Amino acid sequence: MEYEVTHIKGGIENAYLLTGGRVALVDTLAPKGYSRITKALEANGLSVSDIELILITHHHFDHVGNLARLKEESGATVIAGAGDAPFIEGTATPELTGGLNRLGKVMARLPRSWIESYQKFQPATVDLTVKGGETVEELGFEVLPLPGHTAGGVGFLDREAKQAFIGDIVANWLGRPGMPTLSASESLEQIFASQELLAGLGLETAYPGHGHVIEPGASKVIGDYSRKKRARLMK
Repeated sequence: MEYEVTHIKGGIENAYLLTGGRVALVDTLAPKGYSRITKALEANGLSVSDIELILITHHHFDHVGNLARLKEESGATVIAGAGDAPFIEGTATPELTGGLNRLGKVMARLPRSWIESYQKFQPATVDLTVKGGETVEELGFEVLPLPGHTAGGVGFLDREAKQAFIGDIVANWLGRPGMPTLSASESLEQIFASQELLAGLGLETAYPGHGHVIEPGASKVIGDYSRKKRARLMK
């Protein structure tokens, strides 16, 4: 299916508007980013009520911050990873920090209320949970299992167009690939495994949750970076 991708920049996070045969969003920015989404819709001659699908890569507040409001106003179908759905819906309480680096360990000793004060979002119902291997029929996307940053993280692959929406598994600041925020990540080994999966897909374009779009040769860029990063950490 042919579609156009509009990159919606939040504070430091990304969402993506897909227009064409269907109107869809990939992620929804942090709570203060609602107007950025509506402006992107308006620039494409659309409104919130036109959104049909919302694809969520993972449960962190800067990706689901406007999900509840957008779903209520549009009636869109929400798709997210099964492992992350309970946190999106508010039926489970997530760990707010990870122990993969020094910053995460320091943050873990802070009062939970301090961290919750800036990571709050309104829970929303997930209509369809996925684990990887499924197809989003309306868009022709394959669901990719991309755990590591969160346990239920997923991506969305357009194999024909050689592009994918990859959440936070790889960032891309100033043209330089990088790791997800390790102070908020869960498993280093799973991160590397997810990066290896992306490296083997022959992607030309990857749409990350943070930073600039990775292109051309996205799979090669990701694979080269991941191998070098793993080798440095294993020394």
